[in-house]
Amino acid sequence: MPDVAGAATVAVPGVGVTLGGYLVRPVNRQRAAPAVLLLPDLGGSAEDVLDEARALAERGYVALALSMRGAAGSQGVDACGADETVDAIEALQWLSRQPDVDPSRLGIVGYGQGAQVALLAASRSAMLKAVVVFNPITDPQHLRASTASAALRKHLTQDCASVATAAVSPLAQAAGIIAPVLFIHGGKDRRVPPSQSEMLDERLRAENKMTELHVLPEAGHEFTAEQTSKAWSWVASFLGSHQLRAAASRTSDQQARVNKFAERGWNLPVTRHVDSLQAIGKVKRQRVSTMENPHVPGRRDEIRELWFDGLYMQVLIPGRKRDFLLQEIAISASRYKVLYGLRVGAQRQAVEELLGQPDVHGDDYLEYMNASGVGSARIYLKDNRVAKIEWEYRAD
Repeated sequence: MPDVAGAATVAVPGVGVTLGGYLVRPVNRQRAAPAVLLLPDLGGSAEDVLDEARALAERGYVALALSMRGAAGSQGVDACGADETVDAIEALQWLSRQPDVDPSRLGIVGYGQGAQVALLAASRSAMLKAVVVFNPITDPQHLRASTASAALRKHLTQDCASVATAAVSPLAQAAGIIAPVLFIHGGKDRRVPPSQSEMLDERLRAENKMTELHVLPEAGHEFTAEQTSKAWSWVASFLGSHQLRAAASRTSDQQARVNKFAERGWNLPVTRHVDSLQAIGKVKRQRVSTMENPHVPGRRDEIRELWFDGLYMQVLIPGRKRDFLLQEIAISASRYKVLYGLRVGAQRQAVEELLGQPDVHGDDYLEYMNASGVGSARIYLKDNRVAKIEWEYRAD
């Protein structure tokens, strides 16, 4: 795989083959993060889903963009989804073992044949918490008759003739799919008609599975930038709902409070301009460092850490200018106001009544995450009272 900025080139073990890909990590992530495996369409490679991997990393995910068998950087030959499925499960296991990944929060995103493989992997593995598929192949036999692409029809009829159709049909394997599935399909896709998504969505609904279908009426197999932007708003919300947070156990009011609290639960007189930080109070200590901007070669960004009395902040100043992005804030003194009255000293019971079940918890903390994945709030406890509240943001 060629080197690219902001991503680590990796060799991932499949079954009897080695697969090439890119691993993209969130900037300055300190906690174990959820992770997503991205699989491209037939004929594509990891480079084709690298922008999507970066978009997920900006939202706080560890993202693995992977070339499937026979694609650039990977060994083997295309097996029409059969061998690719076991490779995907191996890749998920590899991803779960990375030191900065929370193995309990794995997701998968696939396109076309990559979406077919993602669904098949979901039917055989309980590791996944969320599945997102764009224009998926869900029934190869039906697709042979309905596709307008002569090349795809030839591939399914000739190249895949030796593969048992049921073994690579997510529709036939629907009973094994446990994780929630988001279908996104182009209404004018003539290569893989939207009926492919509609059939499996209907089957999963009939089996009381969690599923969501969005058809973009004017979209073909390839989306425009505007269509992609709209689709990714659904992706962010879906992953946030099923991979990041305990949505099923919270009321709609509780989830609304979680979203607001995780986004800006602190109440400080600051704007986006760095000079407004002076309004908080006297800075007891600060540390300034710089880092290479992951998107603009040769540009350096400033990281500024500030310690006040009972308050810590870390901000990113892009291009070392005057506006900043908040990366982390921690409050450990009761005099600082916090949304819903959950300041230092509040009881744990009050936290759980207002915000519901946490997304992640330990013996001495509760963590809540914004549904769109833009930030999280971790509430540290001592003797069942709030001792410190720490917010972390995906500033990039």
